[in-house]
Amino acid sequence: MCAYLVYDADCGLCSLAKSLVKALDLRGQIEPVALQDPRTASLLAGMDEDARWSSFHFVHDGKTASRGEGLVELAGVLPMGSGVPRLAAEVPVLRGLSERVYSFLHGARVARCPA
Repeated sequence: MCAYLVYDADCGLCSLAKSLVKALDLRGQIEPVALQDPRTASLLAGMDEDARWSSFHFVHDGKTASRGEGLVELAGVLPMGSGVPRLAAEVPVLRGLSERVYSFLHGARVARCPA
């Protein structure tokens, strides 16, 4: 396994999103890791505590992507999304769209799972 979805296990919306990713991950390439898990210290090495808790993170092949960028990279590992990162690189508006989608979801998380 070379991909990790780092999420807040204490947030119901985050756990729901994790379950959705697991359902779509037909090849079993993504391992969910709760932010509360001690492994996050090594997975997110160099990231300060506030940054760790401010977003979900997707770690793949040693690279970390968060927020909208994380959505793009995560989609690229799923069976039907392998071309998404390449397409987003060629069509920059898609990167902006992924950030807007993430911002919307993050707003819902903040409303449902206040810190």
